[in-house]
Amino acid sequence: MVDIRKSPAQDVYDRYFKLSKQLKYETYDYLPASNEKVKYPFVVLSGIEDNKGNTKTELTGSIVLTIDCWGTPKQRLIISEMVERFFNASIGRVHTENYLFYGNAQQQSTRILIDTSVPNSTLLHGIVTVELQIQ
Repeated sequence: MVDIRKSPAQDVYDRYFKLSKQLKYETYDYLPASNEKVKYPFVVLSGIEDNKGNTKTELTGSIVLTIDCWGTPKQRLIISEMVERFFNASIGRVHTENYLFYGNAQQQSTRILIDTSVPNSTLLHGIVTVELQIQ
């Protein structure tokens, strides 16, 4: 029987989901609908891109994960801190359950935007883009 381990993308996703929970953030794998009763701030792991390549003897490439932090305008400091924690957790050696990655500071990005897409509300939307090179 062949032992199949998680893909690098799933390993990265699981690591950041667990990290978010360890930081005591409400964490979702989907964006809750506006009629769902969710408490701000919260985190959504919204997208993952698998850019891996293979050689004859090793796995190469990168994994790109998008992490969204949502809050109210009064929570700007909290959203900023959340974004920075995910950014800092993505620099240097990153160990997952099955793989080793390296995150270069210049490959990570953060943004905080005003979002008015939900009727009658203004939200803060922090976005962290994490790019990790497979080692």
